[in-house]
Amino acid sequence: MRVVVYGDEVWSLLRRLRERALMVMSHLKQHGFDSIVYGSVARGDVSPSSDLDIFIPFPVPMYKLEYALSLLQPIHKRELVQATPYYAPKAYLYLNEKDTVSAPMVPLNRDEEGFYKLAGYLTLEELRRDVRKPGINKALQLIIPTAEGHVEKPLKHSFEEAVKTLDISPDILNSRMKVLLKRREKGHTGVYQHIVLHEGMSFEEAFEKMMQKSRRKH
Repeated sequence: MRVVVYGDEVWSLLRRLRERALMVMSHLKQHGFDSIVYGSVARGDVSPSSDLDIFIPFPVPMYKLEYALSLLQPIHKRELVQATPYYAPKAYLYLNEKDTVSAPMVPLNRDEEGFYKLAGYLTLEELRRDVRKPGINKALQLIIPTAEGHVEKPLKHSFEEAVKTLDISPDILNSRMKVLLKRREKGHTGVYQHIVLHEGMSFEEAFEKMMQKSRRKH
């Protein structure tokens, strides 16, 4: 176990990232989209490399989402990504080089829903109340927020505690551990399918193109 006490720089960075998330999520809510922010921004263990990951956890009309975001700022880039053959393809709208708003093109399966819970996520209301949530980071540490910072525990020694703390099934936690361990051992091996959308191409067109390619593979 390691106790981490945040300095002024971490608290300041966390505040800036959360203010940015609050602005984007409030804007989305005004246009009828409920979203969550997940990862280090939800847990609190941010670093200079932390990005903003905002997610709409169910399929939505992408043209409406794109239009809503365009009223806030120009969209930097659009991508459609399918991580594995078994996961839902997800549409990513980049606000800049690394901050994204994403949504699945089809409903998520049980494991995928669980992964966001594992990372730690906040609803708009929780973000407004400045809640912090426990979660698993990419280094396979259980991050438990404290008033001064956080406590981190290696997942391999805290599996049962993580299941209880995150209120998650052991199967989903095991599945996520395998994915993250594989990435750590072999490096990031890419994704199953990935399309960068050109101007004038809709996400629905890109999705159909991706599904046709997937059918040819099988």
